[in-house]
Amino acid sequence: MRNVMVDLETVGMRPGCGILSIGAVFFDNKGVGQEFYQVVNMKSCSKKLGFHADQSTLDWWKNQSSEAKKAFEQSEAGEGIDITDGLTQFNAFLRTGTESPKVWGNGADFDNAILAVAYALTGVKVGWKPYDGRCYRTLKGFLPANKLQRTGTFHNALDDAKSQAAHAITLLNALAIKV
Repeated sequence: MRNVMVDLETVGMRPGCGILSIGAVFFDNKGVGQEFYQVVNMKSCSKKLGFHADQSTLDWWKNQSSEAKKAFEQSEAGEGIDITDGLTQFNAFLRTGTESPKVWGNGADFDNAILAVAYALTGVKVGWKPYDGRCYRTLKGFLPANKLQRTGTFHNALDDAKSQAAHAITLLNALAIKV
């Protein structure tokens, strides 16, 4: 498998925001494969490194389900992994499936863009080639009547990545696109 659906939970809506958790899953036209999940220590996404947090997003987290808030609360409490180590481990995960992963994010301006800035701020090399980023939101736009069926906890990075990957598989197969 060489396609990876990634989902981030963050403290902002634009590149450069702090990351709370990273969830990802390998997939192809037949199904999903190996999974990755890591809570990131919010303190490691510091202003000193250049990360930011948006108050509106911090307020939004307070209104989410108790299950969804677990990663936020763990990250805020200083639990989780340092962002630099998290990105390094994510890169190692990407290499377990292929030398050239295709990384899918929900929006050309969200997951992949936020990760790219996080890599730059931490000095960790991006784990995929610049031309191997993919946009799940664009794929959804080709068949808007085919709706995402969520499983697990909404706003848990791994559960969202798995739901999005399953939906992407359905869409790709309906469009007869082999990945």
